[in-house]
Amino acid sequence: METLTPDTIAWARRIGLSPNRVAFLAACPKFTVCGEHARHRKLESTNPNRYIMKSGAKYYFRVHSRTGKDTVIPLGFNLNEARSQRDILLTELKAKKVAFTA
Repeated sequence: METLTPDTIAWARRIGLSPNRVAFLAACPKFTVCGEHARHRKLESTNPNRYIMKSGAKYYFRVHSRTGKDTVIPLGFNLNEARSQRDILLTELKAKKVAFTA
């Protein structure tokens, strides 16, 4: 642990930090890797209607891409049929992704 000098404590007070907070920050290991940091973690949704969008009375399959273009495919008027078609489309997309990367 790094010792706090009077200059460090004076600097901390000037920027609004307490000596306890500065001691805590000085005790943190240097050059560490974040590992499972919150912003790197992918959040998996448990929503049964994931990738399904409703517009009017019709359901659509919707996937947002990083290029800013959304893929929207009509699935029909029944929610259960829309879920089954969504699952089929997702397996096709995953198969294409695996074939493309291999």
